[in-house]
Amino acid sequence: MPYATYAPWLSDPHFMSLYESVKNHTLVDFYRCWELYTLGHQLAGLDGCYLEVGVWRGGTGAILADTVKDIAKPVYLADTFTGVVKDGDKDTVYRGGEHADTSVETVEDLMAGLGLANTRVLEGIFPDDTGNAVLGDIALLHCDVDVYESAAHIIDYAQHRLCPGGVIVFDDYGFDSCVGITRLVNELKDDSKWFFFHNLNGHALLFKK
Repeated sequence: MPYATYAPWLSDPHFMSLYESVKNHTLVDFYRCWELYTLGHQLAGLDGCYLEVGVWRGGTGAILADTVKDIAKPVYLADTFTGVVKDGDKDTVYRGGEHADTSVETVEDLMAGLGLANTRVLEGIFPDDTGNAVLGDIALLHCDVDVYESAAHIIDYAQHRLCPGGVIVFDDYGFDSCVGITRLVNELKDDSKWFFFHNLNGHALLFKK
């Protein structure tokens, strides 16, 4: 809970309505959802698609897609739909298979119900199985996969395709359950090609210079 009293979401009835529609489809808290919503709008003018890896039931993917629906920017939503993969010795909690309580149909039904025609659901391990389906550059990557190796492979795939000014958002930075993500970000953040920002709500952001 932030200490500041400024709450711009309260004067954005569209976001408040959208969040109510998706809150049971995401494990991401209200404040991180607001941050994705604002980033989605701010980056809309960049060339390149939006990509989310680790979709679960589609809540944050719907938020991102909503921000660019009027310009039909493609939003790719990638998930195994069989749970977490590539857990390893750099992870302390996840052992594989978590968050499998979802389906492609669950995500597609949410998008259809919200009138979001600019999404494409990619089923399989990313990027191993579905990386070739993402066309063109990437303006925003929401990396929400919980474990080190999976996130590392995603960054290896995406960092050279991220357009200048583009952003990678790591959803689980600084959480005890996701020490592998924290470790990976700390390995990346001092590279000269990034501006690094740690939001105390649990997001780490890498902005491509």
